[in-house]
Amino acid sequence: MASVLSYESLVHAVARAGSVTVDEKRKSKTIHMVLLEIIKEEGLLTPYRGWFPVISSLCYSNFVYFYTFNSLKAVWVKGQRSTTGKDLVVGFVAGVVNVLLQSRPPGPRAILLQVHAAMPG
Repeated sequence: MASVLSYESLVHAVARAGSVTVDEKRKSKTIHMVLLEIIKEEGLLTPYRGWFPVISSLCYSNFVYFYTFNSLKAVWVKGQRSTTGKDLVVGFVAGVVNVLLQSRPPGPRAILLQVHAAMPG
């Protein structure tokens, strides 16, 4: 574990952050060069392919978190003064509920929407 958190590992990670290898056909280039090459090959809207499933999942996740947080807070506080500690606990529980619900039905649904969006025609 110490070798992973070493200075040499940090230097290597930072040095590689400016370049990326996309696939076997492409040589290691900067992210900007790869993005320009992909847009030239596949079109201007290529970077936005799949945005709808991502936004849909994000909306669902925010909806679940917001209403879970406010419902739990209303039940737990019940007219008392809200404190930072109570809000942190309620936020943690709401986050756990959100992750549990998000990882089940919406996950496969988002994958299916992304696959459907990527299909030609």
